[in-house]
Amino acid sequence: MQKSTSTEQVESQQQLEQLRTLILGEDHQLITHTVKQQARGVVSDVLTEALHDREKKDGSINKVIQPLVENAVEHSVNHHSDRLISSLYPLMGSLIRKSVAAFLADFMEKTNQLLENSLTIKGLKWRFSAWRAGVSFSQYIASQTFVYRVEHVFLIHHETGLLLNSVSLDNHDNSNADIISSMLSAINDFIGDSFSQSPEGMKQQLQTVTTDNFTLLLKPGPNAIIVAAVTGNPPQKVSEHLQITIEALHTLYANELIQFDGDNSTFDNADSLLRDCLLAEEKNIHPKSKKTPWFAWVAVIAILAFIAFRISVWHSLEQLKLQLSELEQQPGIIIQKINIINNDSVEINILRDPDAITVDNWLASKDLHFSQLILNERFYLSLDQKLLIIKAEKVVSQFPNVTSQWKNKVLTLSGTITPTAFKQLSSQLSRVGIVNNKNLDLTPLNIEISSNSNNSEQLNQKVFNGLIGKISTIQLNFPISSEEITPEMHNSLNQLYQQFIFLNQLADRLNVNIGLVIMGSSDNSGNIETNNLLSLKRAENTASALHALGLPKEKMFPTGLGQIDIKEVKNTSRKVMFNVIYVSK
Repeated sequence: MQKSTSTEQVESQQQLEQLRTLILGEDHQLITHTVKQQARGVVSDVLTEALHDREKKDGSINKVIQPLVENAVEHSVNHHSDRLISSLYPLMGSLIRKSVAAFLADFMEKTNQLLENSLTIKGLKWRFSAWRAGVSFSQYIASQTFVYRVEHVFLIHHETGLLLNSVSLDNHDNSNADIISSMLSAINDFIGDSFSQSPEGMKQQLQTVTTDNFTLLLKPGPNAIIVAAVTGNPPQKVSEHLQITIEALHTLYANELIQFDGDNSTFDNADSLLRDCLLAEEKNIHPKSKKTPWFAWVAVIAILAFIAFRISVWHSLEQLKLQLSELEQQPGIIIQKINIINNDSVEINILRDPDAITVDNWLASKDLHFSQLILNERFYLSLDQKLLIIKAEKVVSQFPNVTSQWKNKVLTLSGTITPTAFKQLSSQLSRVGIVNNKNLDLTPLNIEISSNSNNSEQLNQKVFNGLIGKISTIQLNFPISSEEITPEMHNSLNQLYQQFIFLNQLADRLNVNIGLVIMGSSDNSGNIETNNLLSLKRAENTASALHALGLPKEKMFPTGLGQIDIKEVKNTSRKVMFNVIYVSK
């Protein structure tokens, strides 16, 4: 009877399973599929309330969502910065103003603290005490300013002892070799001590270690340890906060800690939890009195005064340079460089015409005075019209029988002058930049030749022959294959023109006709026909230049000599030579 009952139960159970399979499907596929179809609507109805309840229960939602939001914002900044800027633009103005105001307030407060701690008797005592204790001044200040302060927080993997993540109060690079290596060495020793087996088989856990600089608080968990380096005397609430944090880390990163393979990038998002452990409490030395940051205000005023002084000096320098630059407006002066030294001494490099105003006289006329004037001056010939008038007056004043007049920037000379004086006058005018047929007219000037002496004809003939000899010594040298009249050649032609004018006036006295033979030549390089043409072209171009100076064409006879094959001169025979021919009337 019992066996029958047992068999019936088994059969009933089998029938029930078959019925479930028919209703729910193989492996509950029908109900699973139905739940998945309705899951989105079901979850959306209760998601807000569920998040609220979980956050209210243990605060873990914020710790999970914060890293996700930070990563999303970072991705948006890197890939969609334009859209993000457009969205934040209306807030930027007020944010910047608040940031600047907060920065200035913090700067003044820190400056005041620094000055008070550095420049006062108390600050000097603190420096001496820090030196005696073998710690840095900043660490000693922290110990005197704070009841306690968490400087560093490290998250260490329990099994391997590797650093998973770390944060510091001053945001220094957490990869700093000295800090990390020293902390890891200590922590590894602490882990060995904390979890070594006691004789009874129980693990001994080390909670606090005191070093020269820090108090190390350790809170171990099943798979990780959190270590805080604290200056001062940490209260119990710091230890409790570390315990809550290590529990939260094991809750959020349970699988990552168990499956840790040496890659700590998974724990980058744990920064927010670790930074919550950077706690601090300042000493309340004067709770009722609010100190005015006099040192900070004095420092800020001193900085502003220095900036104002530098701006004033810069402005005065610019004004001084502007005044000195007016010197270049004077005729015959070119400023190359101006250096102001200590707002008092001046170094100035200029080019000045000898007849231009001196720098000392100009400075005196402007009432400018310097303790030291370093003048680097070089002379040059200026063709400024104002200076030409001054120079012409100086030259012409040496010849009492000659008068001068400027018209359309051309100097016209009139009067009577001897040949020797005429030569001196023309030479001196040419040296100052007043040249015949450019800005000089000698046509009205009468050259007086003496006729009262018994030997005047012999004297005139002697002068006549001397001028012919001087003209024959003038030669123009040309480069290879060139026929162009250069500026240097113009100087020689101007001298020749003046001498020929003298000669022509003497010829009238001696009753002879004169002419100027202009002979062009070439060397023996190239073919003969080309050289013959080149030599003639050189002579013709020279005649044209003399005609431009005022020499009549009928007085000149250009000709081409062709090649000159004389051995000694064949390489220097690219020239134009002159000869005077004369016949009696």
